[in-house]
Amino acid sequence: MSKKINQYHNSGADAINKVQPAADSGSNAFVLPSRRKLIVFLILISLGLYANTLMNGFVMDDVSVIEKNTYVGKGIAGIPELMVTPRLAGFEKIVNDNYRPLSLVMFAAEYQFFGANPFIGHLFNLLFFAGCVVLLFLFTDRLFQGKQTGIALIAALLFALHPIHTEVVANIKSRDEIMCFFFALASLITFLKFADTGKPLKLWMGAVLLMLAFLSKENVISFLVIIPVVFLVYYSCQRNRRLWIISVSCLVSLSFLFIRYEVLKGHDSSAIPFLDNPLVTAHYFSERLPTAIFVLGKTLKLLVVPYPLVCDYSYNSIPVVGWGNLWVLCSLAVYVSMLVLVIRRFLKKSPDPLTFGIIFYFANLALFSNILFTVYSEMAERLMFFASAGFCIMLAALIFEGAARVGVILNDKLPVKLLYLLVPVSLVFAVITFNRNGDWKSNYDLFSTDIKKMPENARLWHSYGSILLFPQAEIMDDTVDATQRTKDGLAAWYRSIAIYNDNFKVHLDLGNYYRGNRQYDSAEKQLKEAYRLLPGSPVVVSDLGYVYFCEQKYTDALTLAKSAMIKDNKNALIYNNIGMCYVQMQVYDSALQSFKRTLQLDPENAMAKEYIGKLTLELKNRDTLKMNK
Repeated sequence: MSKKINQYHNSGADAINKVQPAADSGSNAFVLPSRRKLIVFLILISLGLYANTLMNGFVMDDVSVIEKNTYVGKGIAGIPELMVTPRLAGFEKIVNDNYRPLSLVMFAAEYQFFGANPFIGHLFNLLFFAGCVVLLFLFTDRLFQGKQTGIALIAALLFALHPIHTEVVANIKSRDEIMCFFFALASLITFLKFADTGKPLKLWMGAVLLMLAFLSKENVISFLVIIPVVFLVYYSCQRNRRLWIISVSCLVSLSFLFIRYEVLKGHDSSAIPFLDNPLVTAHYFSERLPTAIFVLGKTLKLLVVPYPLVCDYSYNSIPVVGWGNLWVLCSLAVYVSMLVLVIRRFLKKSPDPLTFGIIFYFANLALFSNILFTVYSEMAERLMFFASAGFCIMLAALIFEGAARVGVILNDKLPVKLLYLLVPVSLVFAVITFNRNGDWKSNYDLFSTDIKKMPENARLWHSYGSILLFPQAEIMDDTVDATQRTKDGLAAWYRSIAIYNDNFKVHLDLGNYYRGNRQYDSAEKQLKEAYRLLPGSPVVVSDLGYVYFCEQKYTDALTLAKSAMIKDNKNALIYNNIGMCYVQMQVYDSALQSFKRTLQLDPENAMAKEYIGKLTLELKNRDTLKMNK
């Protein structure tokens, strides 16, 4: 078997070089520097390209994992809780949560020493990304035993420059994606070293690195496909070493899945909101499958032509389509062609860089394709991070195969004519990436830019309106006065519910905005809508009850609070609200009992203590008056 794999490897490595005449080894080819210099070059490119992110602030989900995450806010002391709780447990309890503790642990350590400092967060994102670029180069080069250094370099360079990565690098929250990729490739390289040396330490180091990748993000589950492909097809080594690598990888994967199951027990990961992914309600064969293929085509298009880039692709950014859609058929044809190409090359026993790039691309994209199962997003640029590495390897291999057909030496040289193509593409990618980084400066910059590209996106309109109506700490155009900003903010929220009326959060925000401005009729209307969508929410019950209270509709407020009490009889706020209603209705004995229950559930509740004292005295005085009569 080892001999057969050697034949596979050699035929793949030589496939590109077989038509290369020595005559072109002179002035027509650019000799590559040493690998150390190439690594320095890739690091400088990566750091320089994303240097402008260092001045950006916290954006989007950064609030949930850093700014307002209570566990992260504890610094190092919060790490034990982060290791045994769902990802957003320190911010809010959600049904479809995940287990990705490693990036949160790092955020907690940063918080301990630097506080909530976006500069530090962006700096570490930048450094880890540069590490990812270098590791992609080292892995690809080592996989083909130094015989395809030119392909490894171009693939890593394209990966560093590609604008599709701006969301991952410029958004601190996406550290989980970067760290997962970093540790995943580090584990592969370490496994390759074990395959060469047989040293057990390398095997177990690779296992630890793979577990770190899993603890960063579960995406690395795709390596259960990639690792066997690497060690059974592409890389020659002793049979027992291959079996050890694959067995240990499976063991690490099962261990993580068990830990994840224990932590997330009771959290329904299948509860994906329609707003996040409309395919959850689509019929599989007639709607979900063709739409998923449509999205795969859109993904490939963004990798080839990375414009427009948008931070959110939720409802109604992507239409639900059927098999009659032209782009579905075109996308299907392209992907089938890629699959046929891989099969044909394997039948010819030439598993070369191109086929590996396609396999790497397919394995990682399949996780988020919505074909095998629905995921929490119909499409997202951050979800292309792993797959884009396969695309870059694939593209670099295609470029070199094209060059090979006209006869140039490729092992340690780049043909000068190749630079005529590579330099313009690199410059275009670099300009798009650098400019896109600026859009991530603040939520206002991001949403005000992206809403123009995706005007039918309900969530973007909601987010944009929120920034206009609550502009604290946001960088905004000071020439826009407060009145106009308020008008535009409300218009954005109403545009959001015009696109998707069942958006609970928009109705809740509108209700509370009107409540804060004492527009109680409008507040009641919006909060009733929120209650219709989520009747069990204690927040809605409290807010709507407060509006009824302000409108002096005490009976309605009391009925609402009692209905909430039936569903949650251990919520101190509900009993407090019931007590307030009874006070206004002058039913003091019932009010006293409600406040006593509040104090049992919340011993530090100052309002309950105050009213218990007042009501006790009031009832005592009433009894005294009766006795005197």
